[in-house]
Amino acid sequence: MSESERIEQEFPFAEIGEGTIVEPDVIVGFQYHADCGTARVGRNGILRRGTLIYGDVELGDYFQTGHNTVIRAKVRAGDYCTLCNQSTLEGVVRMGTGVRIMSHVYVPTRTWFGDHVFVGPGVNFLNSRYPGRLPDLPTPRGATVEDEVMIGGGVTVMAGITIGRRSFIAAGAVVTCDIPPESFVRGCPGRIEPLPEKLDVKMERSLAIQSLDLWHPGMPDLGAVDWPPDWPEVW
Repeated sequence: MSESERIEQEFPFAEIGEGTIVEPDVIVGFQYHADCGTARVGRNGILRRGTLIYGDVELGDYFQTGHNTVIRAKVRAGDYCTLCNQSTLEGVVRMGTGVRIMSHVYVPTRTWFGDHVFVGPGVNFLNSRYPGRLPDLPTPRGATVEDEVMIGGGVTVMAGITIGRRSFIAAGAVVTCDIPPESFVRGCPGRIEPLPEKLDVKMERSLAIQSLDLWHPGMPDLGAVDWPPDWPEVW
């Protein structure tokens, strides 16, 4: 049985593009509702062990997941997007081109990402300011993250705010209000400052536009991924 025949047999509620690697213990097209549609995954991606993708999901080419990721219904992602280990998209999430979400990130429903966005590890997005106390009218709403935004590790982003294009959110910040374009935010609560000159540059495309990650089976030279030369010998 060819790989394409195996995929077609194992995932009857999914359309998976040519060249996409699907590891064992992956579910694509989970039928969460009797009326839900299929899941569509583009070409040349990789779905690693433990990945769960609901029906009604559309993912572009070169989509990569880490281990034990969850993508619930009505997620739309462009090309060259990544969702790393143990991260969750709770559904009704939009991702543009080149969005890279690192490990242990939580993204609630109705969160919107532009193009070329980087989200560091351990970031939490919220979609309700007063859960269980005041109603979210007309509905819970996550953040809007515009193009070329860099979000450092351990950041918390409050519900309903907009982070303007090319802003840089420093690690550990708590973002509580709208951030103007080209801002630098740090602290708790986050203080908005002008973007420093050294950071006022175009987002490095290679950060997210990757056809292969470090541990992809298609890596041509594993020897290129090694210990830093200045580390002392530890063996």
